Amino acid sequence: MTMTRVFDAPRDLVWRVYTEPEHMLHWMASKEWTTPSAKIDLREGGSFNIEMRPLEGAEGFFFGGTYDEIRKAELIVMAIGDGRIMRTTFEDAGPGKTKLTLSWEMAEDEALERQGYTEILDKLTSYLRDRRKDAREVIITRSFDAPRQTVFEAWTKAEHLRHWIGPNDFTIPEAESDPRPGGKIHVVMRYTLDGKDYPITGEYLEVKAPERIVMRMSGEGTTGKTIATLVTVTFVERGGKTLVLFHQTGVPESERDGSTVGWTEGFDKLAAYLARR
Repeated sequence: MTMTRVFDAPRDLVWRVYTEPEHMLHWMASKEWTTPSAKIDLREGGSFNIEMRPLEGAEGFFFGGTYDEIRKAELIVMAIGDGRIMRTTFEDAGPGKTKLTLSWEMAEDEALERQGYTEILDKLTSYLRDRRKDAREVIITRSFDAPRQTVFEAWTKAEHLRHWIGPNDFTIPEAESDPRPGGKIHVVMRYTLDGKDYPITGEYLEVKAPERIVMRMSGEGTTGKTIATLVTVTFVERGGKTLVLFHQTGVPESERDGSTVGWTEGFDKLAAYLARR
């Protein structure tokens, strides 16, 4: 079977998103499935092992095998664990566009396999669309010991945001949130050491409770300049726990480490806050 898809993204970007595990977690599964983990040794003779689990329930499986041939940004040939061969090619399809062709030997009904891979490519298309071309990004994956609805509300309701959002040594004296497309979010972070306020404003672009939110956020960076970023957060139910996939694009190189530390410390506070509820 062969499927072709043209992405509105340059070939080097599509290659990275297609082969790097931190990106694969966001798209490498069909519609009702998710990818909690992926181990990739991208070289000829190297192995791959990708965990797939349904959105509801804990039973899943691992999709694994070895790489037979690798040509960077051009070709991947891999042998799946049951001996079938899968081949992926990457071609330029005009300025800033990439044509991906996926060919594989079927193991199940043709219609079922075509549906599954169509859904995977749809998720890949959406993930690439979320990213700003040539922008820096922050990606964090974190599991919380709380149901998905509870974690989603902690992300979207002002009374919960006050307790965790922001890095250590910051309090939240003000928080407003209207979680709907076009709704606004406003948070004031106050640095406890000097009392200075750092307001963050934004707009919800997409809200699909309790699965996903997309926000445009703006705030003052370390240089005093206003920085606008795009934040995508996906919430995955995992047997009473919640896997959160956080993706922020548009982060300048000078701000990337600080943003990563700030969000990581905020996630630590969120975990502690959820444990107290």
